[in-house]
Amino acid sequence: MKTDRVVFSFLLSVIFMACNDTIGRVGLGIQPDSDKVSVFDATFNFSSRTIVVDSIYAKTPYGLLGEFYDPSYGSIKSSFISQYYPAIGFAYLDSIVDNRIDSVRLNLYYSSYIGDSLAPMQVTVYPVIKPLTENYYTNANPSDYCDLKNPITTYAYTARNMNISDSLLQANGYSYRISIPLPVKFGEDYLDKVSKGELTTVDAFLKFFPGTYLTTTFGTGSLLPINMSTISIWCSRRMMYKNVDGGDSTVIVPDAAVFTVTKEVIQLNKFENKNPAFLTEDNPDKTYLKTPAGVYTEMTIPIKEIVKAIGKKKFSSVTFSLKAYPQDDWTYSLTFPGMATPTGYDMYGNPLTAGSQPKLLLIQPDSVASFFEKKKVADRQTTFTTQFNRTTYSYFSEVNIANLIQNAINKAPDRDLKLWVIPVLTTQVSQTSSSGYSVPVDYMTSNYLYPSGVTLKKDSTNLKLRVIAADLSINDN
Repeated sequence: MKTDRVVFSFLLSVIFMACNDTIGRVGLGIQPDSDKVSVFDATFNFSSRTIVVDSIYAKTPYGLLGEFYDPSYGSIKSSFISQYYPAIGFAYLDSIVDNRIDSVRLNLYYSSYIGDSLAPMQVTVYPVIKPLTENYYTNANPSDYCDLKNPITTYAYTARNMNISDSLLQANGYSYRISIPLPVKFGEDYLDKVSKGELTTVDAFLKFFPGTYLTTTFGTGSLLPINMSTISIWCSRRMMYKNVDGGDSTVIVPDAAVFTVTKEVIQLNKFENKNPAFLTEDNPDKTYLKTPAGVYTEMTIPIKEIVKAIGKKKFSSVTFSLKAYPQDDWTYSLTFPGMATPTGYDMYGNPLTAGSQPKLLLIQPDSVASFFEKKKVADRQTTFTTQFNRTTYSYFSEVNIANLIQNAINKAPDRDLKLWVIPVLTTQVSQTSSSGYSVPVDYMTSNYLYPSGVTLKKDSTNLKLRVIAADLSINDN
């Protein structure tokens, strides 16, 4: 008795022999007349264009601060509004020297930077005066939450802080840090509230201190991926200890209450992009991807043409590739999105277990919002991911989207299929495979927020979709 499995095993061997640039039908001459299997091998051109979305979903405790200009992809300016998770408070209120606050610092920690390390920049800190809402899209309007007429402070900096030694940075566990002095009165008000027992809950703390908005108000040339933001309120404390002879002694030691931006509180990221006109103009040769700007490439798959040419067959292989132009040759050129990185640390300097990898996502436009809001992973049915192939200098060259095309034809054979190509970051965990090896498995996907850009080829010689399908008639008697 013949089975579908036998036929499909034989079909796979035929597929490797079926390679034509036009529609072809490969008949299997050794089959009996009662069983007929024909393989259709066809190549279709598809179209692409560059699109720009208004905002992207970015729920993260990490921020991006600064402004950077790239001659090929335009400028990127990033700022963020943050709540802070409260500290327990000062452990020994009665031991604070003179009940006095010495200093208050807002600290920004980062492990890398984009652009010129010595470009002069200025950050301005504004107070949040209204409760933040959980709208994690990057078109948040700071004026809805902040007092932009009365800044808390301004501070000049460079990406590479020459005033802090490398040994001190390494001792703190971070590569770089910007420490911004804030008014001491904030610390005094906090100490007063704590002393009165008025800040015993997170809600009470957030009502007292709704947060800060950080944006650059001078300079362009660098972007800082901030992996941790804290506010430290410093004081001096008397600490008692026993001498060797049994007597008591007092020593003055520094102490601090520290507030940190964490995933339990709200951070809103804002990206402002000035894209050059050519980036979105109809170009016969190029499309673009740019992060964190929401610049995508849209593909249009000719479903109607495929159905007209070969009908509703069993699709076993549908492949294509997006070839890239060479990276720009200048000192601060953006890296390609979807470029594989070694495991160990992510772009913000955080340690990884199995890895966190930049990729490109292929998805239908109406599925984008729920995909990112629910932090889904590609299912290889309707969504697919890929990384840049350095050998072929392309994306998606090893991805088979037959399931996607099959589903599209089954649901709407008279409508062409729109697909978006979106740079993403996949977070991974280690799982043990059936063979006993530990392998990284994606468990969450987010928009890629690190600055990157790539120019893709879109001429007719490159935008080709190869479709291999089967027409089966099987006799199981």
